[in-house]
Amino acid sequence: MLLAQGRYWRATLAKGRDTVVLDVVRASLPADLHELRDLQIEIPLAKWNRIAKNVYSDRKLVGGLLLDFAKNKDRVGAAVSSDRLLGEYQRVVLDATAALIEGGVLVLERAAETEE
Repeated sequence: MLLAQGRYWRATLAKGRDTVVLDVVRASLPADLHELRDLQIEIPLAKWNRIAKNVYSDRKLVGGLLLDFAKNKDRVGAAVSSDRLLGEYQRVVLDATAALIEGGVLVLERAAETEE
């Protein structure tokens, strides 16, 4: 099931509905980024919060999180170092998160209040 798609990134929900797959749309990659055409990141739904929560963190943190789930780990650095790909990655992750919530796949919970 397609959750979100941009020019360079696509987010889909795997058939088992327990994994979000982020992959690069091959056809639209500029020549200087063709090495990324096989980049695919499979994130278990239980770990999606880590991705969504840190979507606007610095490049090193985003890259580190994506390394945990990427099949082609050597290509993650190039993806997060590209301003075009990083900006669209952020938008696609936010759109995918909204689609997961709207579809009832992902549930928001109120954070526990801490006592002072």
